[in-house]
Amino acid sequence: MPRGDAYNETSALRRLLGVLLRPRSINGLVLASFAVVATPLMVAIGASVIYVNQLNAQSERLVMQGVAVTRDSKRLNSLLIGMERSARQYRVLGEADLRDRFRSQAEEFETELKSLASLHLDTVPSWNLSSLREEVAGLARQLGTSDQQTNQVIATLNTIRHSTDAIADQGAQFVDQELDHLQRTARHARLFLLICVFALIPAALALGLFLTFVITRPLRQILNAVGHLGTGDFSRPVSIVAPAAELDRLGERLDWMRQRLATLDEEKQQFIRHMSHELKTPLASIREGTELLADGSVGRLTEEQREVATILQSNSQDLATLIDNLLNSATWQQQRARLEYTEFDLARLIERMIERQRLAIEARDLRVDRPHSPAVLTADADRLHLIVDNLLANAVKYSPAGGTIRVEIERGPTGGTDLYVSDDGPGVAPAERERIFEAFVRGSSAPGGKSAVKGTGIGLSVVRDCAEAHGGHAEVVARGDCESVFHVHIPPQNALA
Repeated sequence: MPRGDAYNETSALRRLLGVLLRPRSINGLVLASFAVVATPLMVAIGASVIYVNQLNAQSERLVMQGVAVTRDSKRLNSLLIGMERSARQYRVLGEADLRDRFRSQAEEFETELKSLASLHLDTVPSWNLSSLREEVAGLARQLGTSDQQTNQVIATLNTIRHSTDAIADQGAQFVDQELDHLQRTARHARLFLLICVFALIPAALALGLFLTFVITRPLRQILNAVGHLGTGDFSRPVSIVAPAAELDRLGERLDWMRQRLATLDEEKQQFIRHMSHELKTPLASIREGTELLADGSVGRLTEEQREVATILQSNSQDLATLIDNLLNSATWQQQRARLEYTEFDLARLIERMIERQRLAIEARDLRVDRPHSPAVLTADADRLHLIVDNLLANAVKYSPAGGTIRVEIERGPTGGTDLYVSDDGPGVAPAERERIFEAFVRGSSAPGGKSAVKGTGIGLSVVRDCAEAHGGHAEVVARGDCESVFHVHIPPQNALA
C-alpha cells in the first residue's frame, strides 16, 4: 500500500474517532462530563461492594466451617470414648449386642469423618481422614474374632484418640487461619476506602473543576467576542475552542457576524467620507462667493445686503465645521486604538483653538477666559486637539451674543489633568446629560445665534471617545454658579500601564 494512502486512512480514522468521541451538543457534553466525573466514584463503589462481598463470604465460611469442625471434633471424641467403652465391655461380657453397638458407633465415626472431609479444610488433610476411616472400619471387623484381637482393638483406639485430638487442633488452627484471613481482608478494605476518601474523591473534584473550566471556557470566549463586537472592535477573529461541535458552529456564526459588521462599518465610514467630500466641493464655491460679496469685490453692497452676506458666510463656516466633524469622526473610528503620546502645553493648544475660531467669536462679541499659565501633559496631541476644538465650537454655538466662555485647567491629586469648558448659554438639561455624548444625539437647547446651524451630534461623541481612549472620561457637571460645565479628565500616561 502506498504511504500516502496509509496516511489518508489514518487521518480519516482519527477524524472518525473524533466525531464519535466528541459530543455534538451541549447536552451531550454535560452528560459526558458527568459520566467522566462519576466514573472514579462508581469504580470505588464497585470495588467497595466486592470487598464487602469478600468479607461476607469469608465471615460466613468462618462461622459455618468453624462451627462444623468444632462440632465434628467433639463428636469424634465422644464416639471414640463410646467405642472404647463398648470394646472393653465386650471383652469382659462377650455379648453380641456390645459388638453390634461398637460397629454402629464405628459407622457413625466414619460418617463424621466423611462430613469433616466434605468441609475441605486446608489444615485437615483429606488423606489423613481417609486412612483414619479405613482404620476404624478394620477395627469394627476385627472386634470379636479373638481375645487377642479385642485387646488389639482397645490398644488401637488409644492411638486413634491422639489422631482425633490432632484433628481438633487442626480445626482450631483452621479457625485461626480463617480469622487472620478475614482480618487481612478487612484491613485491605479499610485501606482501599481511605484511598477512595483521600485520593479518588479529590481526583473526582479536580476532574470536575477541570471539566467545568473546559465547558465554561468557550462560554467566556463567546462573551468576550460579543463584548468586542459591542464596542465596535471587528479586527479580532472569533475563535471558539470548544469540546462540543454545537459551540464550534456558534463560534463560526459569530465570526460571520463579525465580518458582516466589519463590512457594514467600513461601508458606513466610506459613505461618510464620500458624502463629506462631496459636500465640501459645492460648499467651497459658496464660501468663495460669499467672501467676494462680503469683501465688495463684485460691487458695493448696501447694509442689508452686507448683513445677508455675513450671515451666509457664517453659516457656510458652520457647515464646514460640521463636515469636518463628520470627517474627524470617521477618521477617529478607524484610528482610535492608535495613540501617539507626546509632551505638549495644553494652554498653548487652547490658545491656538481660540485663534482658529476668532472670527466666530468676534462675530458674536464673545469673551473667552482662558488659562495663561503653562499646563504641560503627556497625551495624544491630535486627540486633545479634537477635544478642545469641539468643546470650544460647542460653547461658541450656544453662547448668547456678548456672553463669556470659560476654559479652565486643573491638576488632579494623582497627576491627571482636568479640563472645564462652560458658557452663558442655556446649558444641558439634566435628563439629557447621560446621553449627550452619544453619537448623533443632540440636546434640546437652541443655539445662541439666529443663523447658527444645528449640529449633527458627532462633536461631543468624539470628545468622549478621545477621553476614554486615554483612560479618562467626559461628563457634564455643575461647577460654581454654572449648572452645565463640560468636564474632561485625562489621567497620567502611567495610569494605563
